[in-house]
Amino acid sequence: MFQRYIDAQYRKPTGIVGRWIGAKMAQQHVPENEWTIKLLDVQPADKILEVGFGPGLAVEAAAKRAAVVAGVDFSNTMVSAARRRCAAAVRAGRVDLRQGDAARLPFKDKFFSKAFSIHSIYFWQQPLTSLREMYRVLMPGGKVVLTVLPRERWNEGNPDAQVGTPECHPYSGDELIHLLRQAGFTRMHIEADTNRQFRSNYSVIGYRD
Repeated sequence: MFQRYIDAQYRKPTGIVGRWIGAKMAQQHVPENEWTIKLLDVQPADKILEVGFGPGLAVEAAAKRAAVVAGVDFSNTMVSAARRRCAAAVRAGRVDLRQGDAARLPFKDKFFSKAFSIHSIYFWQQPLTSLREMYRVLMPGGKVVLTVLPRERWNEGNPDAQVGTPECHPYSGDELIHLLRQAGFTRMHIEADTNRQFRSNYSVIGYRD
């Protein structure tokens, strides 16, 4: 019961506990944020979307180079935290952070050159619909990066332990490739850190051709 409550807070951080979850995510996920930004290979002309941006560390990093960075997060608590973190870029109009659902992205077709998500897809109630939305808003040739702790690395020390809860559904790399293919993406491949200290430096990448 407690794990379900914590997973629900990770899905949609709210109130005092949500702010604590946000601070914890900011501390825990520095390697995955740095890993993902490196894989994105951010260029000055890029328009980049993050789905499920949490406290906004990756948005802040991407905004140092990209023309535009936008994002959607389910939690108003995280939207407020990320806007504070990126306040100068928000005021300059280079960062646009909104509360919303991954399954209904509030952006026009073919607007972004790159899109990504870090530790978020586990909590999407409509993962295929959400990936189709990411496909919709990407330009032809656009790149998507999904960074996760894959199912096969979830409980390496105890492979028989339960994985996930009703609020948190882990995926294997192959499952994510299958979902991306269903959503319309092509040229999928997996990038995984060989240093097993960083088990979450693991990304499934695809393209909109």
